[in-house]
Amino acid sequence: MNCKQLMEEYDLEIDDVRWFLSVRMAEQLLSHYQEPKGLIRMIWDKQLEEELYNMEERFLEGLDAEMAAGSADEVKIRQTFSEIKTARRRRQSAG
Repeated sequence: MNCKQLMEEYDLEIDDVRWFLSVRMAEQLLSHYQEPKGLIRMIWDKQLEEELYNMEERFLEGLDAEMAAGSADEVKIRQTFSEIKTARRRRQSAG
């Protein structure tokens, strides 16, 4: 089983993955509020830009690679997709 098949099974779209990753990224960025130099460095070094570029595609490719390599089992990947689905429900209920 691969991520594309799991996305279909969980009735998820790429936009749902992008939202989930955006929430995680926002949490990471907000964690820099007491130490803004870390955020400044991420922006200045273009690390933030690199992390945002095609983040959802790279994320899914990474999950597929983990499954293929055996470093992540299907249960772990399904848990991630459940979290993505929960994030989608929260986004939809927030309007």
